[in-house]
Amino acid sequence: MTFWDWLHALGPGWPNQRGWYALALFVQTCAILLLIAVVPALGRDEFFKSIATAIVVTGWVGFAVAGRDNRIDREQVGEAQQLAKAVLDHVRATTPAGSGGSAPDAG
Repeated sequence: MTFWDWLHALGPGWPNQRGWYALALFVQTCAILLLIAVVPALGRDEFFKSIATAIVVTGWVGFAVAGRDNRIDREQVGEAQQLAKAVLDHVRATTPAGSGGSAPDAG
């Protein structure tokens, strides 16, 4: 059980990990907009606008990736590992016992 599962199991009203992430993104976006409202010069500063945009966009892309179900990825990695093991077993079975895998003599 992860921390997030434990927190969600405490009772109704506690969001899961995805919910906390969404809440944090909302607060972060509000903080950036509040900064622009409190310090109007930031709204005219191209560097601040670029950094703020990068922070918000990176957060929302991360939210989309974090919410993705990774069971399919784990299954694909497992299949790839099984295939690699099968190839390796086949190579080991067809390699002559005396070869040892060393390079031939340059003579």
